[in-house]
Amino acid sequence: MQALVFNCGSSSLKFELVALDPRLGERRTLARGRVEQIGEDSAYLFRGPDGVERKEQKAFRDHASAAIFSLEWLQSVAGSLDGALSAVGHRVVHGGEEISGPRVVDDRVMEALERASRFAPLHNPPAISVIRATAQRLAGVPAVVLADTAFHATLAPEARTYAIPCELAERHGIRRFGFHGLGHAWMLERYAELAGRKAESLNLITLHLGAGCSATAIRGGRSLDTSMGLTPLEGLMMATRSGDLDPAIVTYLAAHEKIAPDEIERILNYESGMLGVSGLSDDLRELKRAADSGNARAALAIDMFCHRARKYVGAYAAALGQPDAIVFGGGIGENADWMRARILAGLKWLGIELDPERNRGAVGREGRISTDGSKIAVHVIPLDEELYIARAALRLVSERAHS
Repeated sequence: MQALVFNCGSSSLKFELVALDPRLGERRTLARGRVEQIGEDSAYLFRGPDGVERKEQKAFRDHASAAIFSLEWLQSVAGSLDGALSAVGHRVVHGGEEISGPRVVDDRVMEALERASRFAPLHNPPAISVIRATAQRLAGVPAVVLADTAFHATLAPEARTYAIPCELAERHGIRRFGFHGLGHAWMLERYAELAGRKAESLNLITLHLGAGCSATAIRGGRSLDTSMGLTPLEGLMMATRSGDLDPAIVTYLAAHEKIAPDEIERILNYESGMLGVSGLSDDLRELKRAADSGNARAALAIDMFCHRARKYVGAYAAALGQPDAIVFGGGIGENADWMRARILAGLKWLGIELDPERNRGAVGREGRISTDGSKIAVHVIPLDEELYIARAALRLVSERAHS
């Protein structure tokens, strides 16, 4: 079975044409590509079934035109897609209250995504435009939507509710939705495969650490609590996002800096986090070099990042009781072994014992990094959202075909 997966960012578009054997669980990538800086000085990098890469500068005015160009290129290197594809999977950042799992696209789903766009104005509209554009070109192929918020639809009431007047929250739909759901769901699914257990039997703490960062407490295979909230700004310290802070800071800055709330929100999203604290960079590799050379602000940014991540691990361990495992994913989680060690330092009271050699060996690759005697296993699982989307889309289409 073949699935075509589209993964939209605010200014980027990724796609992957995947062939899956449902019986063996084997996956083969037939073609993939990425378009960057859509609407500006766009560039794309495509790789076809022959493994040859094509890289060019090309202007794309919007995500829909980039998706159509990608489809035309795919058909030129892989032949007609209409008869070969079983499903087209789409990642959408925000599903709102209504999209709580994989959904075959219809008018009601599109309307729900439109309503949820008020919470993700930079991400949902481009994804919606790609869904519409590709549906016209692949009219006979079922389209399936997976929302990043859907995995967190199971948040406990005490975790999803903000302590503000209920009338205000209900009037404006304010609650904690959580994000990075596809990444956390993938870490759960893959860990279950590695452990030889059913996902619903597992209690995990998953850490999605990259430019954006989030932590999730998973109980019985369901999201119990997560660090991001109404927007992706809440929670862990990130590359350029502040994460948790006293909300009174917003009104203080508005009054004393004479700046509007939307400007403060821009600062908190794009000029804060490791970039803001270090005053140097949002790139962890550059910060480490600077810190090793004696830059105190770079060292502080790294210490703050680790401290906050460690606090969430401790809090979620308390919420879960005895986690089966802690799982690292994302660019930092997968590649920075020294950061993993620093985050987990001081958590031996939880029964966590890191194996330094295993930790060093699991850079950019899957592996257990805790000792065999560790009471809580620690793993690195590289994120594969495209495979997760492809599996979920094909599973849903197959179930509908046999129902």
